[in-house]
Amino acid sequence: MRKRSLTIAGALLALLILTPSLYAQGARSLVVSVQDAEGRPLKNACITFVTPDGPIIFRKADSRGRVKLKDLPAQSGRVIAKVDGYEAQKQSVALSAETETVTFRLQPRAK
Repeated sequence: MRKRSLTIAGALLALLILTPSLYAQGARSLVVSVQDAEGRPLKNACITFVTPDGPIIFRKADSRGRVKLKDLPAQSGRVIAKVDGYEAQKQSVALSAETETVTFRLQPRAK
């Protein structure tokens, strides 16, 4: 009986230690806004979020030029914004707060 109690206590202790770090990792969000040089939203912009060790996430911006990425697994990464007819841009981002915001102002591509 004592051995079983120690095993249960050890499992509970591990769960208590790991749960906050797992929750903190999944609680981060990133809002990306894509605009033209004058500040008008660029709908259907292609947004890519690349993490150092995790997945690559692709999303398309809505009619307001925005994308919200939720429950991100990493604390940092690189965001890339592309739209046909505009120069692509990238920014490094550190997800130190629960929700971070990144704004891109894309320049028209030279013809």
